[in-house]
Amino acid sequence: MMYHEVKGGNVLTVDDVKAVLRSEYPHADVQSILDVHSEYDEGRKAGATFYKKSGLGLLPQALFNGVPFNREEMDAAELETLILQRIFDATGFFQRAVFMGLLDDHVNAVDFLMDQNNVVSRINPIILGAERRYIHFRSTSVPFAVEDFSTFSFLDSQDKSAVISDNMKYFTKKDALYAVTIWIIADFDKPAGRQLLSNALKSLKTSSHTRVGILNNPSSKIKEDNTAIARGILAAFLTQNNSNLKSFLSKLSKEETAKSLAAGTKIIKLLIPGMDGDSFEKKYNTLGLDLIKTHQMFCQEVLKLLPGQIAVISNGRILGPLDESVFYAEDFNLLEKITYSTSAEKIKAIVKEMGNSSKR
Repeated sequence: MMYHEVKGGNVLTVDDVKAVLRSEYPHADVQSILDVHSEYDEGRKAGATFYKKSGLGLLPQALFNGVPFNREEMDAAELETLILQRIFDATGFFQRAVFMGLLDDHVNAVDFLMDQNNVVSRINPIILGAERRYIHFRSTSVPFAVEDFSTFSFLDSQDKSAVISDNMKYFTKKDALYAVTIWIIADFDKPAGRQLLSNALKSLKTSSHTRVGILNNPSSKIKEDNTAIARGILAAFLTQNNSNLKSFLSKLSKEETAKSLAAGTKIIKLLIPGMDGDSFEKKYNTLGLDLIKTHQMFCQEVLKLLPGQIAVISNGRILGPLDESVFYAEDFNLLEKITYSTSAEKIKAIVKEMGNSSKR
C-alpha cells in the first residue's frame, strides 16, 4: 500500500509512511509506532539480528519452509510456479513421513522439520561449500617438543603437522570422547582474535561432540609486550583444569581485560578464584616466545596464512583465511554438525567399539 503512494522512480520516505498511517489509522499514535523505543522497533531489531545470524546473504531473500530460493529462482514471473513445485515436493515428503509412522497427530510438524539432518542454524557457504582442503597428518618417528623452535623449523610439513597435533591442548565442555577436533587460529592479542575465541567458548555451551585447541598467528614481530594475552592463554592451557581454563579464557577474550593489561596491570592480578596461581605464574614467566614462534611458522608454512590471518580447522579440514567477523558461535555449531554427521560419528562408534572389545 505504501509503495503505491510513491510516484514512479521516487524512493519511499518517512513522510510517505507517516501519511499512509495517518490516512488509514487516524486514531493511532504515529510517533509511538515509529519511535526508536517502540515495540515495533524491537521487532525490527530482532529481525535484523536473525538475518545477520542466519548467514542468508544479499537481500532480497525468499524462503520456503526455511529453504532459501537461489538468485535465478527469484524471478517474479517464475516464482509462483516454483512455489507450487516446492509445495508438491513438501507434500510428498510429509506423506512419506506419515506412511513410515514418523509423523502423526501427536508429533508437532515444525519440530519434526527442525529435527531433520539437513536443517542448520546458520547458512555459511565456507562450511557448506564443496571445496575441501585438509592438513596431511602422519606420525613422526622421532618425538619433538613443540617448544623446540630451532628443531621444528627443519621439519617438513607433515612432521610439523604431527608435532603440532601431538602437543595440542584442548578445552572442552566436559571430560569425554570427542569426535570433532577444532583448532582456532588468530592473533589473540588483537580484537578479532579474541572475538573468535569468545565465539568458540560460547559454542561449547550447546556442543556435544567438540574439543577446541588454539594456534597463535601473530600480526607482527613476536615480542613479550605484544603477546601478553597469547602467553596467558598458553600458560593457562598448560597449568589449569578444564573448568578454570574455560573461565579464564573467557576473561582473557574480553576487551576490558586487554585494556587493563595494556594499562600495565599484571596478568597474575586477573586470575579467577580456583585457579592454580603459582603454577600459572611460573609457567607464564618462563614460557618464553619459542612456542608462539612455532605456532606462527606452522600457520605460515603449512597453512599458508599471512601474519595475523584467521582460520579454523575441523578434523584436519582447513577453513580460511576468514574475514575478521565471519565466524560466529552458530558457525562453530554448524561446523560441528557437518563434521560429525559426515564422518566423525562413524569413526567415534568404531573407536568406542574398539574400547569395548579391549575390555572384553
